[in-house]
Amino acid sequence: MEKENHYRIHPLRMVNYLLVLALDIFLYSVLQSYFLWVTAMILIILPLLSVVGLVYLGKNLSPELGIGQMQLVKGEEVLVELFWQNPVWYMTLHSQMQLTVSNTFLEHTSEFAAVMPVSLRGTSSLRMPVRVVELGRFSVQGDTLLLRDIMGLVTCRKKIGLSCEMYVLPDGKLAREMDITGLEGKASETEENRNKGSDFAEVSDIREYIPGDRIRDIHWKLSAKQETLMVKERVAVAGSEMVMLLSLTADPIQAQSILETAYYLGKSFIRQRLPVCFLCWNQAYFSFEEYRCGTEEELKEAFCGIYQTPLTERVNGVLETYMRNCYPFLKSYLLIGGQDGMLKVEMCEND
Repeated sequence: MEKENHYRIHPLRMVNYLLVLALDIFLYSVLQSYFLWVTAMILIILPLLSVVGLVYLGKNLSPELGIGQMQLVKGEEVLVELFWQNPVWYMTLHSQMQLTVSNTFLEHTSEFAAVMPVSLRGTSSLRMPVRVVELGRFSVQGDTLLLRDIMGLVTCRKKIGLSCEMYVLPDGKLAREMDITGLEGKASETEENRNKGSDFAEVSDIREYIPGDRIRDIHWKLSAKQETLMVKERVAVAGSEMVMLLSLTADPIQAQSILETAYYLGKSFIRQRLPVCFLCWNQAYFSFEEYRCGTEEELKEAFCGIYQTPLTERVNGVLETYMRNCYPFLKSYLLIGGQDGMLKVEMCEND
């Protein structure tokens, strides 16, 4: 069903126009000038054409809203694109779209207006570069489009209901550099204790050493025979993963710091071929949500899933107690949270 447009007359401009028209008619009655007669006809016909054209334009104009990319990194610039598809032979010098930008995760909202002319029978576009400085799920909505006729006498208010969204992920390069050797070793030790005699990962191939490979993956016997360093290519076995509990706080700045650290650590573990499982509280369901990641693409999707629930519903001060109740067979997990205004990262025993 087509939404009804609303029109508003600008009284001051209408009064000014009528005064000009009345003056022109008065001068014509006195001077009997052909030029003044033509001017009066123009002043009568032109506003009628202007208003009728605005009504026609309001019914046929199709606005569109889009974002250059759906996933981007914090601090990156993105283009918000507005398009006006005009199929009629009428234009306006003033169109204004009211936009609302909401970070549904951190629960921040701001509004601004995009103003531009609409050209005759064609596509008009406006591209606005925006730099995002917060993590979260951003929703950009355009609810109202204002159109003004050429003479500025009438404004058309058109309901449009456009929306698009984007997810802002942490920048792993900006996260604090952390040595994960100890954390990785603790995870390996825990897994080995759980299943004695099994390695933490299966060897799937042997290849030459590449700078950045772990020392413990070097195949020393084969390297001695080959006279070059050979490395064991490992694939994590089923059930072997680093469980990471995200204990988010109500402070948006600290919560973002926790997420950035978790993202950096998650990427580091995945690059070491160790899958991760993020546990994040959902107050609405009074339970943990699990996000398992074995690749960097899955890591991005996990954070997009975390953003779906507002931060205020992710906060709970007794998560460690719930961990013991909900995961009694889990030996240990990596806690990432905040304490006394500081970032807290530690391996916790679940007993």
